[in-house]
Amino acid sequence: MKQIICIVLSLVILSSSSAFAQTSSATSNGMQKLEVRELPEAIKLFEQALKQNSKDEAALSGIIRAHLLSENLRDAQKYIDNALKEFPSNPEFHMRRGILNNMRGQYRRAIEDFNNALGLSGESVDIQIYINRGVAHMQDENYGDAIADFTDALKINPRHASSLNYRAFANYQMQNFAESISDYNKVIDLNPDNAMAYYNRGMAHLRAGNKAQACPDFHQACSRGNVNACRMIVTECSGAR
Repeated sequence: MKQIICIVLSLVILSSSSAFAQTSSATSNGMQKLEVRELPEAIKLFEQALKQNSKDEAALSGIIRAHLLSENLRDAQKYIDNALKEFPSNPEFHMRRGILNNMRGQYRRAIEDFNNALGLSGESVDIQIYINRGVAHMQDENYGDAIADFTDALKINPRHASSLNYRAFANYQMQNFAESISDYNKVIDLNPDNAMAYYNRGMAHLRAGNKAQACPDFHQACSRGNVNACRMIVTECSGAR
């Protein structure tokens, strides 16, 4: 049976890296709709704001995020192009283009965008730049660079669960099983009901030759609904708990 480790790659789109001094009422209302994922309503409000002022930086940020979340990639591209034309030094818009390129599977272009975003960020770096660049590196199978990015993200927020999960996965891919297990320990400390983390930690233990430690993790994951873990119990654990 082929042994696999699982991870869900997600791109964080909702975070906002910029504070804006003034917004129209349409923009403010659009932001409220965006935060509760009422995306069509948010887009209409941002469109209204941009009709009033095509250079409304906050409205551009909001409508880009809404289209990315809606996976309206063509519309997202249009507004990103407009935003970068008007605000070429705003790192957020370079980051959003990187997220768009990640979604399109254009990982090396995405990495260039995240590099530009970092270069424009100065001392205040949005954690999502590191996370999304790390995801691009992982998708391009550059796991060492991915680990470096997730480590930088964790310097900003040591309890960031997604960064810990991603770094654990990248270390697993590089056969750094002790480091992978260490990060999955932290993920489980943050969320003791995370079935995938138990399964992945079990796989890291198994690949490291520690079946006695792997099987309890598979039982924990299986009891929480992870089907792959249940299969591993049958093939590897012979009823061990």
